Amino acid sequence: MTVLKKINLLFLLLIAGCSYGAMDYETCPRVQIIRDNAYLTQVVNYRENFQVNLIGYDGYCFYDRKLGQNKALIKPVFQIKRLRPGDETEVHFAFYTETIKGPPQYIGKKTHFAVAEIPADVIEIEYTAPQVQVYVPEEFKYSYDINMGLVISPEERKYNKRTFDIEYRYYDK
Repeated sequence: MTVLKKINLLFLLLIAGCSYGAMDYETCPRVQIIRDNAYLTQVVNYRENFQVNLIGYDGYCFYDRKLGQNKALIKPVFQIKRLRPGDETEVHFAFYTETIKGPPQYIGKKTHFAVAEIPADVIEIEYTAPQVQVYVPEEFKYSYDINMGLVISPEERKYNKRTFDIEYRYYDK
């Protein structure tokens, strides 16, 4: 075999190895954003003030040697839009993490509270909430789904159903 043929063969093997490895890639945590609970419009005195959208997360898993337990650390990312002019600069909301399968001691829902600061003259921000922690069973490390969404009141849910994923653009400058 010539040197050029050996290099081409080696290159093909490397490409095949990389594509094979990509198919086996598994991640932890496996966060599922529940779209029905991923957005809300905060209505105060019959006026839409802010729209909060859960748009993603940053996270990783690690083994806590002290506790002998796997943990997922998750930082939710939100897009917050001001819908009307106003001097309100704090947006208070709650979100949840929930596990619905696995050993009984790992199943449950936990509520987390967040306060985002949005300057009065700013229309939209991206806000990363402080990280939250979820215990992950060792045997399900790469297949353990963690659901995440906003905590939505019955009134907000009713409003969401009427205005499903509307892109509001009526902010007066």
